[in-house]
Amino acid sequence: MKKVIFVYFILFLSCDPGSFGLDENIGIYSYHDGMAFAWESFFEDDYDIAIAYINSSISETQDEQYFNSAYTALGWLYLFKSNMFLGTEYPDSVDYYRDQALIEFSYIENEQEAAIDYNTGCYYDHCCPDCFIADREIGLLYSEIEEYFISPNEEENINDLVDDLVLFVGNNPTYDFMDGKPPGNNGEELDLNIGDIQFYLSHVYFRLGRFTESCIELNNLEDYKNCNLDCTINWDNSNLDALLECLSPSTLF
Repeated sequence: MKKVIFVYFILFLSCDPGSFGLDENIGIYSYHDGMAFAWESFFEDDYDIAIAYINSSISETQDEQYFNSAYTALGWLYLFKSNMFLGTEYPDSVDYYRDQALIEFSYIENEQEAAIDYNTGCYYDHCCPDCFIADREIGLLYSEIEEYFISPNEEENINDLVDDLVLFVGNNPTYDFMDGKPPGNNGEELDLNIGDIQFYLSHVYFRLGRFTESCIELNNLEDYKNCNLDCTINWDNSNLDALLECLSPSTLF
């Protein structure tokens, strides 16, 4: 951890604020400066550096009173960091970071107040005062749905979660994860938009055995119309192959 912090301070002092369109006279010790550097590191897969920037933004800046967007960003970082341990000898690390992601995504206190404050506090080209809300919502839904599939919990109504996912798609027709975030230094981005969320919804339907809904959702996506799926058939083990083939790859992140 000391090594990570040491590297973080070197990068923090050497990064050029101008790369984000920041005024060098302002310095980089503002909340939104730190968040910009964190997202840049995220898209470059430097998750530990990104986490260090976010923690610094929370603990060392005074220009914002609400840190909701930082908690949402931590949720995404923990989620992606958990994937680094998939298929390794450290399965407990997968669970740990996914649990941490769920905690961060569950933070909703003062969410609307934060969006209002960010509207006046962040004025760089990449700023979006309320984009973190949709990021948090889809991060939370994904985490809860995947947690259900890993460890089904009778207290968790998966159908309610699916309904919320459908509602998210309807309420956010232009969702793009890159909204409100600068890319990496070499233009790195995360390609995650509403079409990917709809694809994930189709996959969730399939995993729940709701094949007709899975088929219809997939047919609504322009990229999958060439699958030529007939959603009116009676589904059984003899005709699922075509639907399953169109659903590959099977994961969102």
